[in-house]
Amino acid sequence: MKNKKTTPAMKQYWDIKKNYSDSILLFRMGDFYETFDSDAELTSEILGITLTKRANGAASSVPLAGFPYHAIEQYVDKLLKAGHRVAICEQIEDPRASKGIVKREVVEVLSPGTSISEKYLDHSQNNYLASIHIKNKMIGIALMDYSTGDFFGGEWDLRKGLDLIKTYNVREVILSEKQYELFEDILKDKSYILSTYQDWIADQSTSYDKIKSQFKVKSLKGFGLEKYPLAIIAAGASLYYIDHNHKDSSSHIQYFQYQSQDDFMHLDRFTIDNLELFKTLTSSNKKATLIHSLDKTRTSAGSRLLKKYLKRPLLDIKKIKSRQNRISELIKFADTRLALSDLMIEIYDIERIISKISSKKSNPRDLINLKNSLNNTNEIKKIIKKSMPDLYKLCQGFENIDKVINKIVKTIDDDPPVNMLNGGYVKDGFSKKLDRTRKLSNNSKQWLIDLQDKEKKKNDIPSLKIKYNKVFGYYIEVTKAHIDKVPDYFIRKQTLVNAERYFTEELKEFEDEILSSNEMLVSLERSIFDDLTCYVMQNSKNILTNAKILSKIDVSLGFADIAIKNNYCLPTIHKKQEITLVASRHPVIENLLPIEDNFISNDINLNSNIKQIAVITGPNMAGKSTFLRQVALISIMAQIGSYIPADKADLCIIDKVYTRVGASDNLSEGESTFLVEMNETANILNNATSRSLLILDEIGRGTSTYDGLAIAWSIIEYLHNNKKFNPITLFATHYHELVQLANELDRSFNLNIEVSESDGELVFLRKIINGGANQSYGVHVAKMAGLPKKVINRAHVILDKLSSDKDTNLNCEEIDQLELEFNSKNKRQVIDELSDIDIDNMTPFDALSKLMELKEKYDE
Repeated sequence: MKNKKTTPAMKQYWDIKKNYSDSILLFRMGDFYETFDSDAELTSEILGITLTKRANGAASSVPLAGFPYHAIEQYVDKLLKAGHRVAICEQIEDPRASKGIVKREVVEVLSPGTSISEKYLDHSQNNYLASIHIKNKMIGIALMDYSTGDFFGGEWDLRKGLDLIKTYNVREVILSEKQYELFEDILKDKSYILSTYQDWIADQSTSYDKIKSQFKVKSLKGFGLEKYPLAIIAAGASLYYIDHNHKDSSSHIQYFQYQSQDDFMHLDRFTIDNLELFKTLTSSNKKATLIHSLDKTRTSAGSRLLKKYLKRPLLDIKKIKSRQNRISELIKFADTRLALSDLMIEIYDIERIISKISSKKSNPRDLINLKNSLNNTNEIKKIIKKSMPDLYKLCQGFENIDKVINKIVKTIDDDPPVNMLNGGYVKDGFSKKLDRTRKLSNNSKQWLIDLQDKEKKKNDIPSLKIKYNKVFGYYIEVTKAHIDKVPDYFIRKQTLVNAERYFTEELKEFEDEILSSNEMLVSLERSIFDDLTCYVMQNSKNILTNAKILSKIDVSLGFADIAIKNNYCLPTIHKKQEITLVASRHPVIENLLPIEDNFISNDINLNSNIKQIAVITGPNMAGKSTFLRQVALISIMAQIGSYIPADKADLCIIDKVYTRVGASDNLSEGESTFLVEMNETANILNNATSRSLLILDEIGRGTSTYDGLAIAWSIIEYLHNNKKFNPITLFATHYHELVQLANELDRSFNLNIEVSESDGELVFLRKIINGGANQSYGVHVAKMAGLPKKVINRAHVILDKLSSDKDTNLNCEEIDQLELEFNSKNKRQVIDELSDIDIDNMTPFDALSKLMELKEKYDE
């Protein structure tokens, strides 16, 4: 609580803090950043630093926690990762020149969605800020990665829009204060923080003008935004938020891309999770994801672009074929592919370098890395020939940035220091004034050595030394043993236990000159550096254009490498609603198998007019779920432009992939497994179209057998008989009654997983064959899992009873009698097998082995 007897510094703190109540305020005091009160308690807990109080004075009751100014980056990163905003309050005047309290103000507000710190960011991931505006069950969304300049969005229905936020791993969501009050409940999510902006910003006209000003255009027609007021408000608010928190450091945000609901394949968050595109559901193996199998990019920007491809597969066949052609060209021209690979490896993260320059947080090393990357861009353009038409066309989009390269070459030393405090990064010969000042500064050390030698000899004081510290500046130190030799022109400065410190007029004049020259040296280099970064930013649009082209080439290179290594084929994409795969494979699982194991490939033919619904039966663990996911993953891979794991493929354009697989409770919301399953299924049935692909795995298993069967049966009929849509569907089930249904429906057919059974033992052959399975083999699978044999034997008895008369009103006495009969039958089998043994011709070892075999077979 604010202390009424507060000091001037604390009064200044409270006056600033009230404007940043939603942020942790880091208050610069000399060489430390301090936090106070509740901020200090929170900071102490997150950072693990000491919580203390001032020793005395009016502020002695206020909790305090602080850290040295040079450690700010690592500590801020921890605060951001903990989900907090951080306001940086700096001293904006020299304390030595100030009269009274030093002036301070907040120079930047950092937040999880806007940080550009290298320690905070994952180089291969985008860091998105989502700005939203909701009206009449529609939502406008603008997604911005401040660290790269990526900026896009559009308008969606509310459910799809909220899915989009999860799809892009948004770290922070912003909305107006009024909308926060209305929609806080539906936006509660631990994966991001909620921030607000003032209500006056949430105005179409205000946001429209802001976007025009940002991009220096007269209208928004070129961005496709004119007819979308919610998207305009969301985009404009993003720009206001960045400018307010980062003090007008948004010059690298140079383009907005409107994303329509109909531009890309729709993948909801359930599908993204169920197909394990980016993370696994159960496995701890991080390699068990599609992104791990596909990401062979050389650059950070390429890796980020690939993830964006996966989140929004294309619907435009022409664009898909263009990506395919680039891969084909790289496969065909091996020498060019290898040369491109070598050049690409040496390209730095151009997008994030430009964002650092825009935010005035770059260093000389960043500029050298930028220059080297731009040089490689020129080399890449040279080696792409006209014989590679699609790559050649792409490279014709490279902008000429030779002037930027040359200016960096002339200005910055090839191996500059990262720390700019002491200068030394601008090349000799760039500035005559800088050269003169640098010469004076460099000669100062020799001048001091000469002065020290002169005074030693002149006064016969061998221990005399000239030293420097920040408090006293330059001084002459003489030990007490030689004080009687000190001349009159030595002026005493400080007395120590064993020595005296002096200065002379000559030394004082030198100090004034050298300190002035050092300050001038640093100031001159900083000014030259600022001019250079300003020039780079003037050309940043062209630089970022080149960076985007490089990323596309990088993704194509990765796809080519995978296609060659894994023997992928080029799929044919057509408009017919038909999927034909020959010898298709799962792109992730085949890479995880041991070298000696071959993945069993499978064929499939699906057609919305003839073979719309495939009902797939077979035992658990046999590979039904793998096959279902395999088809979905291949469709997604094809529509991002990749080759696919098959011998041959003819694929249609899928507008939406929906999956309902697995069972999961949502206990925090009070939802059971079955309710979650039905919610997801309802979403699929209400939103699928004739161009969709539905992957339905074990629908109805979350409830009783008869209820589940009834629902599954009804869903298949609905998908088949609905006159409004006929989506291609893969329906895996353990309800064998559905085999008969599939036989009766015109566009439905049965498939099953081939199984080999010998002496009660199962072998899963992983092969998809026509027809329905004749049994589920559930008890066999239970045996394979290691259930006790007594349990397995009794389960066989119960299964036989259920299979024979479908009577579910069983009682224990009836089962006991059946088990006696089952055991009696087993005993007769044992006697028969013993009778057949030729004891006279068996060795003792053969006899023991036979006994072990019988014991294993019939032991209860």
